[in-house]
This record gives sequence, structure tokens and C-alpha cells, in this order.
Amino acid sequence: MSVDKPDRAILREMQRDATLTIAELADRVGLSPSATQRRLQKLRDDKVILRDVSVIDGKKVGSGVAMLVELELERDRPELLPPLLRWISETPEVQQAWCVTGRGDYTLVVVAGSVEHFDAFADRMMERNPNIRKFTTSVVLKTLKQTLAVHLDPPAGER
Repeated sequence: MSVDKPDRAILREMQRDATLTIAELADRVGLSPSATQRRLQKLRDDKVILRDVSVIDGKKVGSGVAMLVELELERDRPELLPPLLRWISETPEVQQAWCVTGRGDYTLVVVAGSVEHFDAFADRMMERNPNIRKFTTSVVLKTLKQTLAVHLDPPAGER
């Protein structure tokens, strides 16, 4: 699927505010409401837009402690990888997770209500995942930027 200039405009606006009405979105991107609706539905059907979410201030709901957790795995236990990946995807404290290059194998963003809550999370993580050799944690002191927006530079031919 190709994403053209009008699609990119729709995606930019949806990343800023997914609560826009079709009329508001159409006005912002310079298309008719029916064309905007068709394009938006196609972007969803083609899984370019995976889902629409609300960004919540964790501090206001009691989950204001964020940690970056780097996992190092035992290399000789590949049979334990699927249970670990399932545990990561099912654990509510894990907000984001990536398989990475570098010292560690996986990096997680973990959001907890307190340092004690994180400590209990870390104990569960190690107890339930014997292929984690070690983990290091960085505590987020201040959030400078928080977004899930994808930068949408136009392709070279559209500039």
C-alpha cells in the first residue's frame, strides 16, 4: 500500500487529535468529508492506523513512576523465549517493549505506582522468567517529551 500526500495529511492530524470529527478532519486536510472518510477507513483497514488511544497523565491516576528496564537473556535457553515474550505482552506495567541491539536484548518501558510497586514487578519478572540473566533499570526523573507520533516526512518525490 502506498501512502500519498493526502493520506499523510490525514495521519498527521489524527496523530495530533484522534477525536476530530470527519468534517473537522476534512477541513484541516483540504478534502471533502466523503473522501476523508474513505481514506481514513482505508488507512484503518490496511493497518496503517493500528488503533486510536487516549494519552493519560500517569501521575494523575497513580502510575507516575516510569522506568527503563534493559534485559539481558541467557543465550543457551531459547526455548524460554516464547514464555518471556508472552509475559511481556500480558503484563500491564510494561507500557512498551523492544528487541534491541547493544548490551541488552530487550528494553522495556515500565510504569508503576511507586518504587515499591516496581520492586514487586521486578521480583515477579525474575521469578517467572528464568532466562533473564540480569536487568538494569533507569528511573525516569523528568519526562521531556512523550508521544507515539510517527514523523511523516514526505517521500523524496513529493517534497
